[in-house]
Amino acid sequence: MEYSKKIVSDINQFMQESDLNEVYMFGGAVLDVLTQENPKINDYDLCVKNQDEFYATLQTLEQKGVEISEVMRTHNIYTVIHHPKLGQIDFSCMDPEDNGIFNIEKIYAQFRRKNGHVEAKIIDKYGAVDGIKRGEIRISCNQEKEGAYNILRRFLANVGKYGLDISKNGRNQNTIAQINKLFAAGYHYIPQDKVRCLSRVTASLKRSSDRKTFVQNIGEQKMFQHAFPDLHKLFNNPLFQNCEKLKTASSQKELLELMLANVDFKDRDAMVDCLMLLSKREKARQDKGVREFVEDISSEKTSPQRLAKSVLNPVFQYILANKGKAQ
Repeated sequence: MEYSKKIVSDINQFMQESDLNEVYMFGGAVLDVLTQENPKINDYDLCVKNQDEFYATLQTLEQKGVEISEVMRTHNIYTVIHHPKLGQIDFSCMDPEDNGIFNIEKIYAQFRRKNGHVEAKIIDKYGAVDGIKRGEIRISCNQEKEGAYNILRRFLANVGKYGLDISKNGRNQNTIAQINKLFAAGYHYIPQDKVRCLSRVTASLKRSSDRKTFVQNIGEQKMFQHAFPDLHKLFNNPLFQNCEKLKTASSQKELLELMLANVDFKDRDAMVDCLMLLSKREKARQDKGVREFVEDISSEKTSPQRLAKSVLNPVFQYILANKGKAQ
C-alpha cells in the first residue's frame, strides 16, 4: 500500500528529534489516508514497545523544550506530547499488536529509520481497510480482557467517526448484541474506563453526521441501558431525539447543556451526578468546553434532595458535632 509522504516526513522528524530508530503508529493517521481522499489528521498515535525507550524519548524531548503532559496509566502507559510543529501526539508504551478492539482499529504502521531515511510498512492482519469499505465493525480481541466500557467507548468512537450502520437488524447488529451481552452479565471494571466512555458519548454525538438517527439507534438498541441508565432514558426521549438544537449544536458543551435541559426535573439530580463523572477525565484529554460545563454544574442545587445532601445535612452535622463538644 502507498503511504502519505507528509506523514512519513513528520514521523521522520519526530524520530530524529527523539533519537528513535523504530516507532509504531496506529489510529486514523494510518487507516484514513488509505481509505479517504485528503483526510483530516488531527493527531498522531505513536508507540514504542520498550518502557526504557519510552521514558528516554520523553526525557530527550523535554530537554528540547517540547511540552509533555503527566504520564498516565490505564491499560498501558501513555502521555500527550504537544509538539510545536507536528501538533498533538498521543505517545504510549505498548505492543501495537495489542492496540484496538475492533477489526477496523487493528491496522498499524511500522516506521524504521536507516541511514537518515524512514521506511514505512503497513500491517493490516484483520482487514481494516476492507472492513471500512463494507461499513462492518467486528470485535477482534479478547472481550473479557478489554472490559465492556472500553469496548463501548471505542465502538462509539468508530461509529461516530465513520458513520457506521447501528440500526436494528443492520449490518452491525451482531456486534451490538455482543456489547449489550457483556453489560447485561455484569462485571468488575476500572472506574476510569467508565469516565473515558462517558466522555466519548458527547464526542461521538458531536461528530455524527446524523445526530437524530444516532440518538434514536442508540436508544432503540439499548446500548446505554446498563452502562448509563440515565442516558438510556434520555436517548429514548422523543423530545430530545427531535430537538432542533440537536442538529445545530457546534460543541460538546452545547450538547451537554442540551442533554441536561431535556431531562425531567425529577431525573435532573441523577443526570447531574452522571455527568459529573466527566470531572475525572485526565486533564490532558479534557475538552475545554466540557470542563467549563462540569464546573458550572458542580455546585448545582436543583432539588430538595440535592439541597439537603449538599447543604443542609452538612450544616446540621456540624451543629450537632459542636453541640456535643460543648456539653
